[in-house]
Amino acid sequence: MMMRKPLLLLLAPLLACGSPTDPISGQQLLGQSFGVPGVNASYDYVIVGGGTAGLLLANRLSASPANTVAVIEAGTFYEFSNGNISAIPRYVWTGTGMTLDDANPLVDWMFTTSPEIGFGNQSIHYARGRALGGSSARNHIGYQRGTAGSYDKWAADVGDAGFAWSNFQSFFDKSVTFHKVDASKRRANSTPPDDPAGARATGGEVSVSYTNYVGPFTSWALKAVRALGMKAIPGYIGGVLIGSSWDMRSVDPKTMVRDSAETAFLRPVLKRPNLVVYPNTMATRVLFEGTKAVGVQTDTLGKVTRLTARKEVILSAGVFQSPQLLMVSGIGPKAILSKYGIPVIADLPGVGENLHDHPAALVVHKVKTPSSTQFNTAAKRVAADASFLRDGTGPLSGTGGEIIGWEKVPRRLISKKTAADLDAAVPKDWPDLEILATEGYPGPIPPDDGDYVGIDIALVNTFSRGTVSISSASSLDPPVIHINFLSDPRDQEILIAAVRRAREIFADKTLAPVLIGDEISPGNATQSDEDILSYIHKSAQIFFHASSTCKMGTKGDEQAVVDSKGRVFGVQALRVVDLSAVPFLPPGHPMATVYALAEKQAAAILGGT
Repeated sequence: MMMRKPLLLLLAPLLACGSPTDPISGQQLLGQSFGVPGVNASYDYVIVGGGTAGLLLANRLSASPANTVAVIEAGTFYEFSNGNISAIPRYVWTGTGMTLDDANPLVDWMFTTSPEIGFGNQSIHYARGRALGGSSARNHIGYQRGTAGSYDKWAADVGDAGFAWSNFQSFFDKSVTFHKVDASKRRANSTPPDDPAGARATGGEVSVSYTNYVGPFTSWALKAVRALGMKAIPGYIGGVLIGSSWDMRSVDPKTMVRDSAETAFLRPVLKRPNLVVYPNTMATRVLFEGTKAVGVQTDTLGKVTRLTARKEVILSAGVFQSPQLLMVSGIGPKAILSKYGIPVIADLPGVGENLHDHPAALVVHKVKTPSSTQFNTAAKRVAADASFLRDGTGPLSGTGGEIIGWEKVPRRLISKKTAADLDAAVPKDWPDLEILATEGYPGPIPPDDGDYVGIDIALVNTFSRGTVSISSASSLDPPVIHINFLSDPRDQEILIAAVRRAREIFADKTLAPVLIGDEISPGNATQSDEDILSYIHKSAQIFFHASSTCKMGTKGDEQAVVDSKGRVFGVQALRVVDLSAVPFLPPGHPMATVYALAEKQAAAILGGT
């Protein structure tokens, strides 16, 4: 693993001026690594979006000096605009609430959804990373891979054996380096075993490690889920999820600072003379000559620039803005384009459709183990800061939430028809539920200075589908987002069952020694299906895993937008490579899958396909 240079030292020469190349050393001046607004330029590849996929692509494509690459990113370095809140694991919750109250517009798109059935017809804040690194700079840094069966299904659905687990594994491994747990820095009862799947990945840029801290309740909760039948497995990276284990994160193993696409794939190569970044810049539309993409028009605080692509335009703008940019550029459902007077280049009805996501519900108890009280005095906060700065230890090095298991929803908790539909929808190794142990009180103000924890359960096998559309012919106007959570009655039934399952975990005798009093939320009075559903509508959570709005598929699939190489149907020299371009949302948090997808598509591009 290469050592990371301190960001402030790396960016110190930003104001350098003069020619793009130092005539003495022949090296690129870092000040020339950033594009000049208003100055039109030409590159081989123009990438829209400097996020999880976009920066990996930029790294791989610019590795050959023969390729010139431009990256267009609406944000800038999150280390400047959000500081410790982005970099330190414990602060991952900041800015991800259901409202915009604590969101930072310097790193968040400030998107809100249309009224959502699953949230009592309320519009909700949908957090998305607006920064170099994209959502890898804003997420909970969880690194899990989907199941072998889910990727085998992907391969079958899109007609590309390269996505089968046996073949796709190498693309997962290429971008990461796994680090063994530092047992000296974790509690004795929270040391995970070595995951043999990690031995294959030793040379990638993204550090994946266990955090140096997990809350005490997590160890108790892990015992409880295992007592209920969730067998111990080595981890969540070997193609198996059903079972229980400890969670991995994309953090530097020594400092516990977030490792993102920006720190891993951009920062080490910023001085490549053939790589240019346009920060604080919006892509407003893809430019075409006939049906061939030839560039991108951009807007930097009102200054318009035309960037020409000699080879390809690649959209990595994310699940909401990749379809939006396609539509405002003339690719999408004809009826929507015509409504806003946009000339149709390719009538693709699937653009903006097929949105998959993961809703969740939480059950909360008061406990005897430390959790929320770790920060309830100035002295404790100072101690936590000192521990983290000294050696990456203490409560700031954990996220306050840990996946402890995955399982099929117990069939006794749902109807036979819904059980049959679940079994028919996905492969046998695909879990229905993701189970997390969380710390803290769910509301804004706890009733006392006690310790509160939760069992949070998400649906990872859902039937509801959402949409993304446009509100005008301009990409500067926000997209219309409708997640459509719990619109399918089967999802309502399964999430009610998830609440009952969380209660079964709390009721297991292994947790009796640490629980205090009755259930806090939803509370013992909430027992009927109707009451539990009402609770869900008021308090359901989102994991921000929206996907598949530029669905990958075969040419005969009317809802497909791109083929298995990410190439947009009906046009030339245009690809989509991000989470919008997956055929469905695999189980597991999607960051690992996005990195692997970008690796595979980068190889395809460099290979001429």
